[in-house]
Amino acid sequence: MRMHHLKTARGRRAIAAMLVTAALLTARYAAIASDDDERGEAGYTIGLFGDMPYNALGRAQYPNLLADINRSHVAFSVFDGDLKAGGDGPCSDSLYTTAIANFNVLKQPLIWLPGDNDWTDCWGRYGPSTLPYSDPLERLNFERLLFASTDQSLGQRTLTLTRQAGGYPENVRWKVGPVVFVGLNVQGSNDNYPYAGVDGETRSAGEIARQRAEEVARKAANIQWLRDGFDYASRVRARGVMVIWQADPNFNNDQHLADTRSYDAYPSYVNALRTESLAFRGQVALVHGDGHYFKVDKPLNGPTDGVLANFIRVETFGARNTHWVSARINPANPNLFEFEPRLVPANAQ
Repeated sequence: MRMHHLKTARGRRAIAAMLVTAALLTARYAAIASDDDERGEAGYTIGLFGDMPYNALGRAQYPNLLADINRSHVAFSVFDGDLKAGGDGPCSDSLYTTAIANFNVLKQPLIWLPGDNDWTDCWGRYGPSTLPYSDPLERLNFERLLFASTDQSLGQRTLTLTRQAGGYPENVRWKVGPVVFVGLNVQGSNDNYPYAGVDGETRSAGEIARQRAEEVARKAANIQWLRDGFDYASRVRARGVMVIWQADPNFNNDQHLADTRSYDAYPSYVNALRTESLAFRGQVALVHGDGHYFKVDKPLNGPTDGVLANFIRVETFGARNTHWVSARINPANPNLFEFEPRLVPANAQ
């Protein structure tokens, strides 16, 4: 049994490597080196979307969204996590290869970030798990092989990315014009930091401890990558930093939750965002999914409890709402970032 398992794991790693190689060889991509790219001083537009396609309706509508982004001539797009609904089938290999094929429909670069439904919840949070696709850490490592094994983005044209070393290649950074973009693996479902009996948690004590250890190590890497990104932005005198991840960090710390431990993994991230935004001379935006409703607000306060003026939060569409968000980088605007909901006409009801 053990030898069979090893052969299976090796076979899947080999398949992943072949898929990556084939994608790079057959797509005839033209790479864009982002760190030296000073285009965009006159402004440019990017696309933001995630938490899709969910269920049969979302899968039927998804091609309309991709076509709408292509028609809009964005400079690039960012997917902020969740390739499927939590209970919408297993986390099988085909989930990820199908996602790559969809992303490569986009003519301009697509930067992928992971979501909790892609890996942390694959153990069976939303229903019985389906072996052999139920180990969250194995699924995340498989995603890393498929999505993050090179320094290139996805899409028919690609963008050169800087990836975090030390086992977290899904954490990325790139710069276009006056903005530094930072992508992080910060997840819904309490960032994979479980407690027995909370939010449907039914795993063994040993498995809970294993997942907690993963979250603690990844959080340290995430916060370091966030700090590195702001340091880099200051060195290159960027006018803005856009941070993208999957989880809604629950800025307002809702006390009506049945168990507030369901969100207790996020205060460290919020505090790090506040600290870095206070020290940064430019504008800061956090983009995330998870809640599935378009939202733009200013949820952070500064040391005197007044609103943190240079910080803005944007939540992208998702689930039933197969739409996207347009982000205009406008150097003529003191706020730099201009966000607009983009409803796909064929998907609007």
